[in-house]
Amino acid sequence: MNVTRTNHDEVSALLTVTLNKSDYKDKVEKQLINYAKNATVPGFRKGKVPLSMVRKQFEAGIAFEEINKQISEALNNYVNENNLRLVGQPVPVPMNELDYNAEEVSVGFEVGFEPDFNIDLSSYEAPHYKVEATDKEINQSIENMQKRFADKDAQDKATKDSYVALSIAQVVEADAEGEHNHPPKNVVVSAEQKEAFGLVKSHKVGDVVKLTKTQLTENETLAKDLNYNEHELGHIHHEDLEATVTEIYKLNLAPLDQELFDKVYGEGNINSEEELKARVKTELDEYFQQNADIHFVNKVLENVSEKTEVQLPEAFLVKWLLFSNPNITSEEQAKEILEAEKSIIKNQIIEGKLFQDYDVKVDYADVLAQAEVLVNNQLAMYGIHNLPQEEVQKYAVEMLKQEEQVRQISQEVAMGKLKDVILEKASKKETKITHEEFLAELQK
Repeated sequence: MNVTRTNHDEVSALLTVTLNKSDYKDKVEKQLINYAKNATVPGFRKGKVPLSMVRKQFEAGIAFEEINKQISEALNNYVNENNLRLVGQPVPVPMNELDYNAEEVSVGFEVGFEPDFNIDLSSYEAPHYKVEATDKEINQSIENMQKRFADKDAQDKATKDSYVALSIAQVVEADAEGEHNHPPKNVVVSAEQKEAFGLVKSHKVGDVVKLTKTQLTENETLAKDLNYNEHELGHIHHEDLEATVTEIYKLNLAPLDQELFDKVYGEGNINSEEELKARVKTELDEYFQQNADIHFVNKVLENVSEKTEVQLPEAFLVKWLLFSNPNITSEEQAKEILEAEKSIIKNQIIEGKLFQDYDVKVDYADVLAQAEVLVNNQLAMYGIHNLPQEEVQKYAVEMLKQEEQVRQISQEVAMGKLKDVILEKASKKETKITHEEFLAELQK
């Protein structure tokens, strides 16, 4: 068995895997003998089927399977031993029908791989914002805590401080065929949801407000106020909808006292409003700073991408697109797709190079820990700060049952580790800023 390499250029090559008949002959023969021992053929007792009959029926399939297995292993071993970071997957070179009885079998593969280049992170600089929560944001977070433990006061009609609960149902047309079972959507709106609140504020409990799918589709703000995302809008099957007012109430915020402090943070951990505000500020600052650090990392990576030349195996990638995607039917089409994806491929190569150079690895414990962080952050936005760790982990495990979530969180973990590297190595232009100012900076 032998693998030879013929370079086309610095980032692509032809790998030729050559097998001698002796590499697979004995293994094929062994499998044929096992087949003969265990085959059940009418007219023969088990184990007495002539080897010649088994060979005639099964030898070709067994030989091709063994040859493909050895070629695949040889190719993978060569790639790993020579530290080739492949771009795309190997593309087999078209060949005539393989003759397993030949003394030698050769199969060629076109491959593309990443170029060899260096990135000196210490030579890059970007703004690194020290983000601080404003009093407004601190007070809003505390108010969310108070709302969480608030008492409801039922009202006959809505005021500017009211919450209006709605049950939104699809109206099935009289001539609609088949069964239609569409559970109602339950939402609560307040004056903060201006569009939706404007439609219902003059109504009483039991009143029905008419809506249409077209209305929601064309009015993005109204759809958002009523908590419809794009996926849910696509699954509204009828044009007319009815929003029934099921409840109108006002919240009596929980007082800022020891009882509330204990409910949110555990008994005795917070003992005054001043301590509460300090704790909330610390939590918000930490949360905002995570985003500021990510912003810094992204800016550094943007600079690296702009200043680093990365040679792509373009000719190979065209072949790979044609081979791997049946919807791409011409070389011209493949070239157009490649041109649109070049920057993405380049950035992936740069990130991969940094992961390799700085030994960034991800395991399940890392992914679970990040999922727990995400759960805690989401709960904190609703004023929930003291959920038991076993409950947080339960939510995190549920989150990781979704393949897409695992992929996204794994990428976040990898980028988090790379973030630490970049924060340590790249140069920072430190600036203090409020969260509102930081959000404005992100819009630039």
